Amino acid sequence: MDFRRLKLPLALSAICGLTLTGCTLAHKFFEPNITEERISEVRYLDQGWTDEDRQLFYNTPQGTELQGLHFEWLQALEQPFSKEKLASEENMRGWGFIIDPTFSPKSNAGSIYPVGMGSHTNIFDDSERLDLGCALCHTGELHYKGTALRVDGGQAIHGMSTSAPGEFIFSLGATTLETAFNPLKWSRFADEVAGDDKQARAQLKQDFSAYRKRFFEFAKGPGRDANFPVAEGRGRTDAVGRIGNVVFGYNLNIEENYQPADAPVSYPFLWDIWRFDWVQYTGFTNQAMARNVGEGLGVMAPVKLVDEKGNLLPEGEFGQTTIDVKGMHCVETTLRKLRPPKWPEDVLGEIDLAQAREGKELFADQCAHCHGPHPSKPYQWAVAANPGDNPTNQRDVNWQWDMSGQISYDEQDHPLREDWRESIWAVPWIDVEVIGTDPTAANNFVDHTYDPGPLVAKNPNDPDDAVNRRVNAGDGLQLLINELVPVLYENSGISSDANGVADYDGLNVPFRIVNKAAYKARPLHGVWATPPFLHNGSVPTIYDLLSPREVRPVRFGVGHREYNPRKLGYMTEMRRGNFEFDTTQKGNSNSGHQFTDADVPGRIGRRFKEGERLALLEYLKIMGNPDFSERLGGDPQNWDQYPEPPASAIGDQACAPFRHDAAPQLVNSEVTP
Repeated sequence: MDFRRLKLPLALSAICGLTLTGCTLAHKFFEPNITEERISEVRYLDQGWTDEDRQLFYNTPQGTELQGLHFEWLQALEQPFSKEKLASEENMRGWGFIIDPTFSPKSNAGSIYPVGMGSHTNIFDDSERLDLGCALCHTGELHYKGTALRVDGGQAIHGMSTSAPGEFIFSLGATTLETAFNPLKWSRFADEVAGDDKQARAQLKQDFSAYRKRFFEFAKGPGRDANFPVAEGRGRTDAVGRIGNVVFGYNLNIEENYQPADAPVSYPFLWDIWRFDWVQYTGFTNQAMARNVGEGLGVMAPVKLVDEKGNLLPEGEFGQTTIDVKGMHCVETTLRKLRPPKWPEDVLGEIDLAQAREGKELFADQCAHCHGPHPSKPYQWAVAANPGDNPTNQRDVNWQWDMSGQISYDEQDHPLREDWRESIWAVPWIDVEVIGTDPTAANNFVDHTYDPGPLVAKNPNDPDDAVNRRVNAGDGLQLLINELVPVLYENSGISSDANGVADYDGLNVPFRIVNKAAYKARPLHGVWATPPFLHNGSVPTIYDLLSPREVRPVRFGVGHREYNPRKLGYMTEMRRGNFEFDTTQKGNSNSGHQFTDADVPGRIGRRFKEGERLALLEYLKIMGNPDFSERLGGDPQNWDQYPEPPASAIGDQACAPFRHDAAPQLVNSEVTP
């Protein structure tokens, strides 16, 4: 966020106090940039979850924060230069968040928060803080003729990470400043939060000042506009770039570590991730807990790592954080039950079975080679036998952590951690030169390097030490997480007894990093419900993705949820509140993954005829859906053939503190248009 933008509220606040014209101008400038939604029914697609599973996913905290914003404050804050509430249901829906009266978190006063905006108790002052949970970015919704189709584990379309004028974060920053410096606005806010209690109001003043200071310190550091030369817009964020800037720039307090985060990616869907051998778009890591802790740091969970001089804090102080590994493990365990969404014929249209059968054959011939899935026997992960060992040539190995899982030994008496899954999906890496899609995200992961500060000892005998000690995001996170996660486990009472560490790590998988300029090709069950497409969201529909690049949309609107069941994706016209996606910008290219007869980079198959494209779309609507397998004459992608996840009593126990009373059974719900 450009701090200079938010100097304007102070000036306008002064004008507003003097003239009606000034107030009108200010209100107009800070008007929320929201889309309009007209929904009469919400349909929860059949994905195998109970109401309790959904409640856990929507509400369970992971310890992240929005610069210390207290949970109750969000509903008390007003829009900039207005008495209307900032977080009204209309605004939050219009910014792309999902409001669910049945399952959304609620304040003490009964106000409804967006799905994924829960709360946790901050360990440093016992205050209740707003928590940005997994469901915030990994719950999708498709709208069609007044019906909202909920896609649990899908892709969000909000602009949570963008600070463009009129978006949520910009509006929050503007009203934070105005509330702090406009006595009338402050009085209304304090009345709602603290009432007449003088001591409570004084404490509120102190707490709000601390939050405001942190908000704008962050805005001038990892959140500054210069770090984001490519607009993320709605439904995307440069996750790895943001994590790198927060961890190595902000948390280690090394200003020179800020890098351009110019490779935004869509939020990935989650219903099959527990089956993968490697995760993330570039497939750079393999372990659930390491991935989740890295994400938690990037989403601004407070953590204590270094002192004022930049030295690692001593044992007992290092690693103090709000990150909640029990909440993370609960969500991870719950996600293993999630299935791909089923195409609702009564809403989106009946399936043409003859066309789908043709599409099944085309998929096997043209798509399955990369997208599989490719079932494999679980791996035996080599781990260090003694301190200092590094059998897989990792940048860093925590011997004790590796050995605290469930260990077996091979014929040479080398220790192994054996994956608990009955079967895994081996996801292939496709080099950027081969797939031809925008290479920025993959190249940035390999090429962007950081000064690791105290995580790596300096070598006074190496004249090039300043260069040689630098690390990319993956290796740097490995250095940090190998030290941090064992501390989090210890502080949370997680031990290696009864396989506690092995279970929390995620199915007894040790933490590994792979550095490749490549993207992984994931299986495509339920992909019809996950627009837009390619890792960077540069192609709005699957029809466009199967078409020659020269006819793919160059610019299109992103931000509304109106679905196109003919092309399998979002409608592309610009609407109020939309972000215009420009594929000519770096990081936004819609190149590659081409089905063409021309010899061009990124060619992966022959050019399809129009009827073949439509046949593939018809099959993708129901691919893997057991209800259609027999009618298709068999389906090699049938979801029911894949092994169930291992039972996890430890994961169920992790969920115990977060369970609510069972929500009423609900298939459809009426909502006010």
